Parts: sequence; C-alpha cells; structure tokens
Amino acid sequence: MHIKRSKLLVPLVALVLTVGAIVGVWLLVERGSSSRDAQVQVSSLALSVADLGIAPFNADPATGGSAKASLAKITADEAAISRALTARSQVGVPAGLLASGRADVAALKPVVASIYRIATHGGLSAAGARVPKLDGLLIARSAVLSGVLGKIGRTDAARAGHVRVQIKLGAALAMLLLLMAFAYFYFRSVAAREAVDRLAREKGREARTDALTGLGNRRALEDDFDRAVAELAGSDELLFAMFDMDGFKQYNDTFGHAAGDALLQRVGGRLADATEQAGAAYRMGGDEFCMLVRCSGDSAERLLDAAAAALQESGEGWQVDCSQGAVWIPSEAADEGEALKLADERMYAHKASRSSASRQVTDVLLQVITEQNAYVDHHVDRVSELCGAVAQALGQPQGEVARVRLAGQLHDIGKTAIPAAILDKPGPLDEQEWEFMRRHPLIGQRIALAAPALASTATLIRSSHERIDGAGYPDGLIGDDIPLGSRIVAVCDAFDAMTSERPYRGAVGIDDAIKELKRCAGTQFDPNIVETLCTLTARTHAPASAVAQAS
Repeated sequence: MHIKRSKLLVPLVALVLTVGAIVGVWLLVERGSSSRDAQVQVSSLALSVADLGIAPFNADPATGGSAKASLAKITADEAAISRALTARSQVGVPAGLLASGRADVAALKPVVASIYRIATHGGLSAAGARVPKLDGLLIARSAVLSGVLGKIGRTDAARAGHVRVQIKLGAALAMLLLLMAFAYFYFRSVAAREAVDRLAREKGREARTDALTGLGNRRALEDDFDRAVAELAGSDELLFAMFDMDGFKQYNDTFGHAAGDALLQRVGGRLADATEQAGAAYRMGGDEFCMLVRCSGDSAERLLDAAAAALQESGEGWQVDCSQGAVWIPSEAADEGEALKLADERMYAHKASRSSASRQVTDVLLQVITEQNAYVDHHVDRVSELCGAVAQALGQPQGEVARVRLAGQLHDIGKTAIPAAILDKPGPLDEQEWEFMRRHPLIGQRIALAAPALASTATLIRSSHERIDGAGYPDGLIGDDIPLGSRIVAVCDAFDAMTSERPYRGAVGIDDAIKELKRCAGTQFDPNIVETLCTLTARTHAPASAVAQAS
C-alpha cells in the first residue's frame, strides 16, 4: 500500500501544481483587466468633472439653454462621481485620497447649485459680478478634484504595471510546470513501454500455456507437433486425438461461467495426468481438448479410454460426456493441418453415433408411453414439434433446438410411474393424488439420467412444470432461474393440453387457448415465449388470403 501511495503522490502533486499555476494566471489576468477598467473609469470621472463645470451655465434660457436638461446633466455627473469614489475603496486606492476626493465633490456641489439658480432665475447676464466670481470658484474646486482623480489614476497605473509583471511571471511558471508534467508522464510512458517489452522478451512473443487449465495451448501444440514429427524414426507412430465435451454448454448455462471454468480446470488436470507418461494434453479453446502421445497400437485404446474418462463428470441432474476422434501420424496424416481435419471429422462422426444412440433410447421410452396411454403419445409428439418451432423462432442454435424438442417429447415420461387411476381420473385430483402427480418431473429426470445419451435433457424435464412466479414444482424456481428449454416446454404443453380432448374435459378453441396463455403470461408462463408461440400459431392458422396479404 505504501508503494502504491508513493507512486501516486508524484503525479498528483504535479497535477495540483499545474492546475494551481493555471488558476493563478487566470486570477492575475482578471486583476489586470480590473486595473485597466479602473484607469478607464478615472478618465471617465475627469470628463464628468469637466461636464459638471459647464452644465449650470447651459441652464440660462436667454442663451438658448434648457433648465431641465441642465439639471439632469448636473444630477447625473454628481451621482457618477460619488459612486465611482465609493467603489474605488474596494480596489486598493488609499482611503485618505478617496476622502479628499469626496470632500472636494461636496465643496463643488454648492457652487454648481448657485450658478444654476442664477441661470434659471433672472439669467446670468443680469447677475453682474457674482457670475465671474462663482465661475472662478468653480474652476478652482474642479481643479482640486481633478488633481485628486489624477493621483488615483497614477495609483491604478502603478498597480496595473505590477499586475502585468506578475502575469508574465505566472505564465512562465505555469508553462514550466506544464513542461515538467509533460516530461514526467512522457518518461513514465517510455519506462512502462520498456518494461512491457522486457516482459515480452522474457516470456516470448506468445505464451504456450492455457491460462485457465494450465495445459498447452494451440501454439504449444504447433511447436510440439513439428518437433515430435521431426524426431520420429523408422516405424514409430504418434497418436493424435481430439475431444469435445458433450453437455458442457448446458452445464455452463445452468450453473454459470464460474462453475463452468472450475469444471474445465478439473477435467484439464485429469487429462494431463492421463497423458503425462506418453505425451502431452492441450486445450484448443472452449470445451475442446486434444492429446499428442507416443504409443503402440496395443496401448492406444487404453490411453483413449483414460483420456475420455478424464473429460467426463456428472452430478445430480447433469452429466458431461465427450466425443473423440483419433489419428495415427504419419501413417494417416503427414502434417498438423491434415491431422486436425481428420481427427475433427472422426470426432463429429462419433458424436453423431452417440446421437443415434440417444434416438434409440428415446424411441424405447416413447414406446413405453404409447403402450401405457395412446393419448399421451400423440400429445408429446405435438408438444415436441411446438417446442422445436418456438426454440428456433427464439434464435436458439440447432443443437439447443434439438435438445428442447427432445425435452418436449420426454417431459411426461415420469407419468409412466403414476397410477392410471390418477392419470385417467375424470374429475379434479385431491391433494394426495396431486402429491403423486407432482413427483413425475423428478421421476422423469431419474429415467433420463439412467441413459447417458439423454443426460443433458434431464434438467429440462425436471423443470418443465415450474412457474415464472415461483409457484410451480418440484423446486419452486423463479423467472430466469428456470432453464429456457423448460419454460418453452411449459408453454407448449399447456397450449396443446387446452386445445386437445382430455378424459375429464373437452378441448377449447385456439383463440381461447391463446387468451388464456396471455392471461397467465408473467405469472405462470414466460411472456416472451407466449408471444412467440402466439405469433407462430397465428401464422399457422391464418386464412390463406390473410397470409398472402400479410406477406
């Protein structure tokens, strides 16, 4: 903490000093501007004093003057001089000088008033010798006042000169501080760049290790591949295998990225242990791993099984498996690009064969449903199709669309364990019967988990009867805590149930079913999924003319 504070102290001080210098220069400029304004004001006061010496003589009507205009001018000049002298006390003018000026103004006013009265009462020409005497007194007192104003002006000029010097010094200081700050940050950036370059030279242009798992990355694979092939002698072979974790996306979506990263770290560690005696393991990115080992044909199958087992993990309600593709080098592929391509093709062929196994298991389970209740068989087929259409309309990837469609087919598989008397009861169920019914999602999950090929669908089956408001079963999940696929199944299941005949009630029309879905959107159902299903249904059941017109 002490080191961090010391590193921050120098740039902080430089910043504060620079800002302080800029503010100081700005304040000095303001002072200089005030001094110039003061000098202009003194000049204006001198003009007002001169006008005050002329204004009372212009009040004589006999000489074409105007008493009213003259009085207005006298009043304005006297007020301007008094205000200015009062204001000057706030800008550093000596108090004695200002007091003298105010006294001179006070002495000048009676003389001006006397001349004005003579001019407006009988005229100046009839006053005789009084006018020249008053005129001389007016000139003398105006001169005294002008002298005081001159002293004030010289005081302002001196102060303005000092301010100009301060402005120059302040500007020079501010420029110096700015230059120092620029130099400091420039040299800091140079030092930081050199440190980065030094670190890059120490660690190499590109790290060879995956940061999350500690395995080699794609660059490490490239280097190791070329070196291993170059070291092959005679009939030696290398085994290169790629692995893709099936079900990892669903695990990551369900439990979050932190849990997903932890899972990748665990399986990466186990894969490294499984391959360390014969070669090395690598993470290609995401949930794809590979290994490059030197082994015989007899030990290849054992190594592949150990590597695949390392990448598998399961828990309550989830299972992560893996698909694989292996290539012999150099007998099947001479270079890295060819090996990657062939291994990738074989890995996805393996994945497809696993999907075929999933289809076979699904068909068996659906046949069990059919044997128990033909109505349920038709119901799950319709729900499955609706689920696939809604998932696709929501922009889900094809793999997820297939998983949701499969969940739609199997969401009621747990009902095979519910007594037929409850399933076929024509009236409403009592509380004990409902207890049986609420178990079927858990039973369905256990049935799906028993078949590894269906493990990724088990979670969707378990949550297919949850509600957005948390009033569903078996876990009382709320909102987005319910998997998206389960929310899709819930809406599609309800829609098909309402529009199909049941032993205890008849079917309702599509419009009534849509109204009911919209009424329950936001409480029982996800509003976005309801809207998507309603849009798809409107397109499917709209008259041909209406569809043509809309398109």
